[in-house]
Parts: sequence; structure tokens; C-alpha cells
Amino acid sequence: MPLSSYAQDAPITARTSGQSDNLIKFHPGNTAAPGLSVEVMQAVQRIDPTLKFVGQEVLRPLRRVEAELVAGKLDVFFGLVRNPERAAKYLVLSPPLYRQFTQLAVRSEDPINIKTFDEIRQLGSAGIVGVPRGSAYVDHLNGLGGLTVDDGVASVSSTLQKLIAGRVRFVFYGGAVLRKYIQEDGLEGKVRLLPARFYSEDVCVMVSRAADPQLVLRIERALERLRASGELAAIQDKYEVRGFPINRN
Repeated sequence: MPLSSYAQDAPITARTSGQSDNLIKFHPGNTAAPGLSVEVMQAVQRIDPTLKFVGQEVLRPLRRVEAELVAGKLDVFFGLVRNPERAAKYLVLSPPLYRQFTQLAVRSEDPINIKTFDEIRQLGSAGIVGVPRGSAYVDHLNGLGGLTVDDGVASVSSTLQKLIAGRVRFVFYGGAVLRKYIQEDGLEGKVRLLPARFYSEDVCVMVSRAADPQLVLRIERALERLRASGELAAIQDKYEVRGFPINRN
């Protein structure tokens, strides 16, 4: 669809947000790689010039982002893991931004090689799993039963520091995000990722149910154009979130 066709659409200004502590999606100050979510928003606005996103420079904790989407204080957010709870609260858009594969991080000197949650359960108190507070993985892991989950700190960086300090045995999160923080925080040689990938999950654009219904149609139309042109895949490749194999456990 030519850009002139989009000019006929009514202007929409959509309130959004950045996310603190997720350098894959939002990386303030990095002009070369400002974040996958930022680059997709820029691409959507380029395709649909009458659609404008505001507020993405304000970084909020994930819990606050979700609360403000529910309350209608935010209209849209680029980058939440799709799950049944969120699908009930928000409108989940397609195509997904990318697919996330969850992994475990351990200290480099730890010889363990975990492939299943049952193996972690067998470790008992020696198998504490650290997860950043507010992550959807906290409730998920607690719901599995038999796992000791520590969500005492909010950021990925702080959770990795708990790992280095020996306060947790594992850190469970999206593998690409863990890899990014290991690099950014200079933890190569101190922390390694185990090869097993536990889940494959879609990270999607989600819209508040209080938002303008046209917002869903406009964003999905632009996302589909990005997918069809290959630009979405190119952004995924830039942030190393495309094409990983998966082991289901």
C-alpha cells in the first residue's frame, strides 16, 4: 500500500512507554541500537505517517506498564510476552515482534547442565531460581510447583549479581535478554547460559481495551507490511532474536 493511502487515515496519537531493564527492547542512549521496540515503532510511524507514538522515552517497570494499560492511561505497548492472562486483559496484535526462548544462566564455574525443571526440583534448596520481580515468569514458575523462586530484585542486572554472589543457583529469563546483559555488564567469564531452551513465546504489541479501536487495525496493517517486506526480520536479526532452535521441557 503506498504511503499516500495512509494519508487518508485520521491522525492518531497513541500513548506508550519504554520499559526499564530490558536492553533488547529499549536501550536509552544507544543511537545505533536503541532497542527492537523503538525501531519497530519508528518503522510503523514511517509506514503510517498519521500514526504517532508518544511517551516511549519514559522507562517504566513492567508492572506499571501493565497497570497503566489496564487503566487506559497507556494505549499501547510494544513488547509483552503473550500468555492467557495478558490476552484476557489486552488486545494482542499480530504478527509478533519476535519469538523469545527462555534459558537458564549459571555461574561460569558451576559445572551443572540442567535440561528440565525436574532436575532443578531434585536440587532442593541448592536449586534456587532467580527471576526479576514483575516478570510473567515468576507466577509461571511458582505455578509449576516444587521450585524455589527468588524474585527479590526488579532488574535483570541485579538478578545476575545475586547469581554471582551465590544467592541463587540459576537465573531464568529470555535467553537473548540474558545474553545482552552478560555482555553489557561485563560478565563474560563469570556467567554462562545453559544450552537448553525451555519455552518458545511470542513477544507482541498489546493494546489497551480502552484505546481507539482503529489503533489495532492501523498497527497490525503496518506490522504486516514490515513482515512481508522482510524489514521486521532484519530488525530481529540486528537484535539476535530470530532463528534459534528450541528444546521443550
